[in-house]
Amino acid sequence: MTMKKFFLTVAICAVAAASVNAQVVKGAEAQTLRGPYETNRLFDNVFIGAAGGVNYYQGENDHSIEWTKRLAPAVQGYIGKWITPSVGIRLGYYGIQAKGFNKVTNVYCEDPMSLTGGNQKFNQNYVRGDLMWNISNAIGGYRADRFIDFAPYLGAGVMWNRTNKKIGGKYHRDVELGVTAGMYTMFRLGKALDLTLDINQSVVNQRYDGDSRHHKPEYIASAALGLAYQFKNREFSRAHAPVDVTPYNNKIKDLNKLLEDANALNKKLQSDLDAEKAKKKGGETVYVPGETKVVPSPFAVYFPLGKSTLTDAQKNSIKYFVETAMATNKDRTFEIVGAADSATGSAKTNEKLGQARLDAVLNVIKACGGNYKIADKNLGGTMEFSQTDKTLNRVVVIK
Repeated sequence: MTMKKFFLTVAICAVAAASVNAQVVKGAEAQTLRGPYETNRLFDNVFIGAAGGVNYYQGENDHSIEWTKRLAPAVQGYIGKWITPSVGIRLGYYGIQAKGFNKVTNVYCEDPMSLTGGNQKFNQNYVRGDLMWNISNAIGGYRADRFIDFAPYLGAGVMWNRTNKKIGGKYHRDVELGVTAGMYTMFRLGKALDLTLDINQSVVNQRYDGDSRHHKPEYIASAALGLAYQFKNREFSRAHAPVDVTPYNNKIKDLNKLLEDANALNKKLQSDLDAEKAKKKGGETVYVPGETKVVPSPFAVYFPLGKSTLTDAQKNSIKYFVETAMATNKDRTFEIVGAADSATGSAKTNEKLGQARLDAVLNVIKACGGNYKIADKNLGGTMEFSQTDKTLNRVVVIK
């Protein structure tokens, strides 16, 4: 078999794999997933395998004997990883023996003393790395329960042999670079176990069998049946599309701008009030604590989403309310209610947030001094103050 014939065989297998991908499935519960896929970790989707079969040597003179006499035992042992459902890598050992024929006697012949050449038999070793392409997943989409997967591959590595007998008191060896193309077929036996069939063709320098008179390379075909075990994690998940949070960020930006404007207005009003306290103009009555009676009306302090801290402007507003309404109505019981909006956050979080806002306002009142009658209450998450604008429920109300 030449490399041209081998690649034709691989192409035929690829077409066959594409035709059965959507049909041969062990169960119907899994879904076909198409990429992109989530990145797996270093030790996810790792597999090991072992197999046994035959090697078939194809040198210049090997056609001179029956093909059955060129069959030699072969073993495989490898470890690999599927990086994506379609792309994998593998490192393994492939041996054990090769048989052939040469018209000129050399150290690899079974009878090195023969003058007319003869059958060859020598130890065969090959350590190779492979790049694998699972065409079942690439063409048909990834399925965790597909019964048959086809994965053609290309590989390269170090190939070396050794005579079975010592010649001249020592074993003879040859070390060469080998290149391989093959088809790795997986039959799903369970979530962790596959039955595998590996068919490949390797190419090596023509002197590998001890005959360097020609220029054509040597070929070694191999077929092996075995088992492969899949370590956890064994599956792939489709990557979720990123969530566009731009609308939410814009809404938060708008709300923060409204809050800044409100705080700026509050600060200006407080500044105006402080200026009026310091002087009297044209007989106009200016508030003096303890001298002017003020009829209290409900007072509200609003908070940003998830916050319970007070700005300096808010603290000044609370102090002004204490010095006017509360200081001149000490016989009155003031009800102070803390709240959070129930449209966002869990009930437990809103309960803590409402209490934190309530405590922040109470601390400012206590810092002002004076003995006031207060009944405080935490509503937690609520829509009591507004059913349409949830920002109005992030509040502490004094009434």
